[in-house]
Amino acid sequence: MLYLQRPVITLPANRNAQPFSVISPKFFNQMNSRILILLLLTIFSCKNENNYTEIKKILEKVFDDDQKLRFNKTYSSEQAQLDEKNIRIVAKIIDSVGWIGKDKIGEKANDAIFLTIQHANKLETMEKYLPIMIEAVNKGNAEKKQLAYLIDRIETLNGRKQIYGTQYSVNGNGKIIINNLVDPVNVNSRRKSMNLIPIEEYIKMVESEK
Repeated sequence: MLYLQRPVITLPANRNAQPFSVISPKFFNQMNSRILILLLLTIFSCKNENNYTEIKKILEKVFDDDQKLRFNKTYSSEQAQLDEKNIRIVAKIIDSVGWIGKDKIGEKANDAIFLTIQHANKLETMEKYLPIMIEAVNKGNAEKKQLAYLIDRIETLNGRKQIYGTQYSVNGNGKIIINNLVDPVNVNSRRKSMNLIPIEEYIKMVESEK
């Protein structure tokens, strides 16, 4: 599922995995540099032609990379490498042309923007783009439910209580646990305001996906 965001504590790196074992860090950085150069040229072209076709293709690839290994039972460091590459690409796009709506690039590419920010490896990156996402929601370029996930993730990583109950953990019996929640009695009212299903249905949905 697109919006089933596992909390950080349930996604430990697989220390035994050795992705890119034949690729040197220098080569990986050079590859990222080439990607960013091509991206800059694409963005420049989009600005002048008001044509988002190439950015759409780039973001759809970002989406595929974001989902590639994320829901494997062993979360590998290869996914972390992909996440790092994705955030560099998406940050460059947002900083250059803003948070692009699905009316210009389609749903998959638009979702890629949110997912990349949500899965950024640095809290400050999430916090940097939070106000930009709020503005995007107000303009109809991002979804309220996506914003709720990002807000909860930021609150959780800051050691504060989550607001919408989107972040969960799994207990020893395989049951979904949603804790550290502000005012649990009224959580469904807050979820409804962000176009989220009731928390009881959300827990059932997550458990059915496991």
